[in-house]
Amino acid sequence: MAIDDNKKDDGKPLTREQYRKLKLQQEEDFEARDKRRVQVEREYARKHQQEGPEAEPEPQATTRTHENINPADDFKTPRWHRINRKLNWTITILILLMVIVFLVLFFVN
Repeated sequence: MAIDDNKKDDGKPLTREQYRKLKLQQEEDFEARDKRRVQVEREYARKHQQEGPEAEPEPQATTRTHENINPADDFKTPRWHRINRKLNWTITILILLMVIVFLVLFFVN
């Protein structure tokens, strides 16, 4: 729209009534555009939702063959066990080093 917020095309300031009408018209235009946008988005979603299940790949079978696997243990891969072991050793070493530093500070005083 070529109209400034507070002035008409001829340079005169808008009255309050004209300003309100202008703002109301802008809001109605926005609502109409938004309503059309939402409608188009819904049509697009419906169209692609119907095509979606055909295009999705089937879930991959896991390498585990046991029937009695606890779902909570699913993340415990061999890599997880290796990292867990390293982390436990690191924590133990750090605690021992802290005890040694404490003893040195206590007796060297």
